[in-house]
Amino acid sequence: MQALVWEGPEQMVCRTAESPRPAAGEVLVKVAGAGVCGSELGAYLGHNELRRPPLVMGHEFSGVVVAAGAQVDPRWHGQSVVVNPLVTCRECRWCQSGQRQLCQARRIIGIDFPGGFADRVVVPASCLLPVHPPGEGLWTGALVEPLACAVRATGQASIEPGDVVLIYGAGIIGLMSAWMARRRGAEAVWLVDANAARLAPGARWGAGRVVDASQVDPVAALRQEHPDGADRVVDAVGLAETRRGGLNLLRRGGRLVLVGLHEPATDLDGNRAVRDELEVVGSFCYRDQDFAVAKRLWEAGALPAGAGWLDQRPLAAGDAAFQEQARGPAPFAKIVLTPEVEP
Repeated sequence: MQALVWEGPEQMVCRTAESPRPAAGEVLVKVAGAGVCGSELGAYLGHNELRRPPLVMGHEFSGVVVAAGAQVDPRWHGQSVVVNPLVTCRECRWCQSGQRQLCQARRIIGIDFPGGFADRVVVPASCLLPVHPPGEGLWTGALVEPLACAVRATGQASIEPGDVVLIYGAGIIGLMSAWMARRRGAEAVWLVDANAARLAPGARWGAGRVVDASQVDPVAALRQEHPDGADRVVDAVGLAETRRGGLNLLRRGGRLVLVGLHEPATDLDGNRAVRDELEVVGSFCYRDQDFAVAKRLWEAGALPAGAGWLDQRPLAAGDAAFQEQARGPAPFAKIVLTPEVEP
C-alpha cells in the first residue's frame, strides 16, 4: 500500500508499505479521504510538540471497513464509516461523564498511532461511526471531524440568539464555526482573516461581514458598528495577536473561546479580564455527542457547496498540498487527500 510519511520538518514522502493487520478489537479501514489539518501543518513545519517523525499523520478521515480482528462485530465488514480519532480509557471520571477529550490517557490516531494518510489504516472498532454518505461522496466524510470541533467550540462559546459573534480565522474550523454560530441564532457573525481567498466563501458559511485583517483593523471595524464589542469571539487561529485581539473585542461579560493551536504563550490583559468579568475558555476536540451532531449534519448534506473552499487531491500530491497550505498561497480552507486504493 501507499502511505504519506512525515519524516521531518517540510519532509513528506509517499512510501510503499505493507498493509497493516487488525488485532483483536480492531478493524482495517480502506481510506476514502483524509483531510489536511492546521495542527498537522504546524508539525510539518516543525512547530508541534505532540507529533514525532517518522509518522503517518491524518486524523480526519473516512472509509470502508475491509477486515476485522477478533472480538469485532462482523456486521462492520463493508460498512462505510467515519472515524473518531480519540482513543481513551473509557473508565476515568472524564470518560464516564462524556468528556473523553479530557481523558488523561487519551491518544489520537494520526498522532500516537498511524493515521489516515495511507491507503489503509488500522483503528479500534470503538472509534467507528457508520455513515450514509451524501451525494458528494464518502471522501467528504473527512469533514466530519473538523465540523465536530466547530460544534464543540461554538458550544463552549454559549452563543445565544441575538449575539454578535466574531470568528478569527477563515480556515475550515473558522468557516464551520461561523456556520454553527448562525445556526445557534447569532444575529451578526464577523469573519476575520488575512487571506482574501479564504474569506471569499465566508457569506455562504453565514458570515454577514468579512474583514481582511491585512487591510483593516478588525477591532476598530467591529467597534464602529458595535461599540460595546462582541458577545462571543472564537479564535480559530491560535496566535498571540488573534488571542489578544479577541479579548479586546469583547463586551463586558463576554466570552473568548480558544480553539486554535499554534503559539503556546500569549500575554493577555488580565486587569481588563477582571474588571469586565471576561471569560477565556479552551476548546479541545469534541465530546462524542458533538461528533454525532457533526456526522448527522454531513449526512444530511447541510454543509455549503464545496466550490472555492474544498479541494480533492491524490495522496501522492500530499507534500505539495502541505507546502501550499503552510507556505502559501493557501487558497483552500480544506484539502482532502484521496488515495488510489487497489481492490
